[in-house]
Amino acid sequence: MANYNPVLVWDGVAWAEMSKYVWTGSDWQLNPGFAVWDGTTWAWDTPPPVEFPAFSDSTSGSFTNSDVATLRLPDTLRFGDLVVSICASHSDTEPTPSARAFALAPEPLSETEFDPLRAAHAATLDPTRLRLKTSMFQWTPDMGRSVSWRVSGKQDTNAIVMNLVYRKADSTKLPAEPVVDYQTAMNTDRISLQAGTDFQSLYVAVALSTELTGNQWPEGFTSPRESFGRFGDLQVHMMTANTVGAPASPGILQLDATVQQLAVALITIPGKPNADGRGVWILGDQAASVLGKTTILE
Repeated sequence: MANYNPVLVWDGVAWAEMSKYVWTGSDWQLNPGFAVWDGTTWAWDTPPPVEFPAFSDSTSGSFTNSDVATLRLPDTLRFGDLVVSICASHSDTEPTPSARAFALAPEPLSETEFDPLRAAHAATLDPTRLRLKTSMFQWTPDMGRSVSWRVSGKQDTNAIVMNLVYRKADSTKLPAEPVVDYQTAMNTDRISLQAGTDFQSLYVAVALSTELTGNQWPEGFTSPRESFGRFGDLQVHMMTANTVGAPASPGILQLDATVQQLAVALITIPGKPNADGRGVWILGDQAASVLGKTTILE
């Protein structure tokens, strides 16, 4: 007799067999009565989205002379969390999310595409070969616990990878391109940040320098993160922080040294639309949050 592992659910009286997936009329979806183990707890469904998805946790790492840069996801990851993976590489070719192998009986090394790749946006910081690429996806346990980026693998190849996790994002509104806007500057110690779009805005700054040691985000930014690496003779400093979206610039990113080149990417973390359609007060926003003009207290 072939091995058979039925899916059982407690109906209040006894354990009854049920289907793992149900047909909605257009596609197969996970049966809402089926629980998924995410490594910590059983989850029956993804958490409902909120307007401003909260930053949960992150990991970062620097890689040198590697064909594939693999970075573990945070241990606090939960079913339905939104992952934003960012790779900054110094090479002749663009980094690409890589297929990964994971244990899945009966073929322990079967290849599975880790990243559904809604889109991976690439931008190059001219005139260098510094390339920034991002990928955004909703995590489920079958995706594994790490993200892999394929880079050129040549002797001068360097990469920094950062995985950022957000909770209660709206997975039905993952953008076609994670990077909403991308701007660069040269020989500067500051840059005016681009206006946000909506919901939660993630800003990713990458600087090439030999002297940079720190930075200051504008008032109202939260969860600052940074990672260091070496690209040839230069040090690369990747900096990220979050703030709620605004139709005007949230301020200036200030560095503690003049850098040769600086790039800033804006990424929107989609959330639940505001029910009343009104704007949100943003601390430090002198254009979109002006009491009596754009903001009214009730």
